[in-house]
Amino acid sequence: MAKLPSIIVSLLPTLLLAGCPGDDPGTSDTDTGVADTGATGMESTGGDDVDMMTTGSADESGDTGNGGVSGEELYLGVCASCHGMMGEGTSLGYELQHPVRLYSNWVVRNGRPGTEFMDSVMSAYGPDVISDEQLEEIWDYLGSFPQPTTGETLYLDYCRNCHGIDAYGGVTGVNLHEPGAMLEIFEKVREGENTGNPGARNSYMPAFDATWLTDAEIQMIADHIATL
Repeated sequence: MAKLPSIIVSLLPTLLLAGCPGDDPGTSDTDTGVADTGATGMESTGGDDVDMMTTGSADESGDTGNGGVSGEELYLGVCASCHGMMGEGTSLGYELQHPVRLYSNWVVRNGRPGTEFMDSVMSAYGPDVISDEQLEEIWDYLGSFPQPTTGETLYLDYCRNCHGIDAYGGVTGVNLHEPGAMLEIFEKVREGENTGNPGARNSYMPAFDATWLTDAEIQMIADHIATL
């Protein structure tokens, strides 16, 4: 595991009190009330250390970048306690590898109530706490993991967060065992639904082109669902 920069170590108590951020593609505005939380920022006050992390320490040239903190280091300092050391998921939070960035950003900025993970409520993180640039660094890191190679692991990576561990609906309420659901799987995966509105969790689905999931991988997912 990478050694955390001292600035992240100093932030851990504040960040952990605020909740566990990350890409959580399994929150429903009807089933969990995300859209009604009204969360607009982090519940904890940050202080000077938070300002340094989110804006960077300006040098004499006026540069205010990430101060050399990598996406992996940011992830380990902010997200890993709930989502696992490599984004593999834990009992407190979803698996986060290969995040869909539009939705990932939405979750970080809006938070997630503790519905599926009853002991873990994720607070909203405003740009004053973690910047858009730092989120991109985290998504780059999480997107760098190898693609799963089985129907089960592909399903857990790309589908489970929304449709549940058993594909019977999850927090979105979309049951993939309904008659005809698998007949539409290629269309749904390729075209998505309500793709510009990630806050509508019971009707939003991102579109995945062949750079995300090949036809063969979609078929592997469909075959796995049939076994559940």
